[in-house]
Amino acid sequence: MFVSLRVGLFVRVLVVAAMVAAGLMLVLSSRAEPGAPQGGDRRAGTEQVQANEAAAETRYRVSGTDGAGLNVRACPDADCVKVGWIDEGAPFVGTCWEPGAPVSGNTMWVSGTVDGRTGFISAHYLRPESGVGAPACEDPVDLAR
Repeated sequence: MFVSLRVGLFVRVLVVAAMVAAGLMLVLSSRAEPGAPQGGDRRAGTEQVQANEAAAETRYRVSGTDGAGLNVRACPDADCVKVGWIDEGAPFVGTCWEPGAPVSGNTMWVSGTVDGRTGFISAHYLRPESGVGAPACEDPVDLAR
């Protein structure tokens, strides 16, 4: 009888603790910033995404090509289709980076637009003008294409 009373008390304490924890989670989740992604969801509302895209643009300069310039590629690999060209010293506006084929040990490739075409340039040849690089891309390109 004594053992069954202790188990019953233990169960009641667990139930009360679970209810308090659930109540705290409910209160804390309702206090989240309006418009912020919830529950680990990386997707936000359309307005939030557009604001993030505008803020994510990072200005770079092409450097280290010995004056030869660079091909802009359709995906983050030197074997991908060429979609454009950019001269040494030219500005490049990057929107995000993602991993790709290594170029001199650097696997980062920056996505951006050159002459109206979106493509990738190896980060090995880019220097950010602000000292801060672009953020990581949310949906990396599939290299199997």
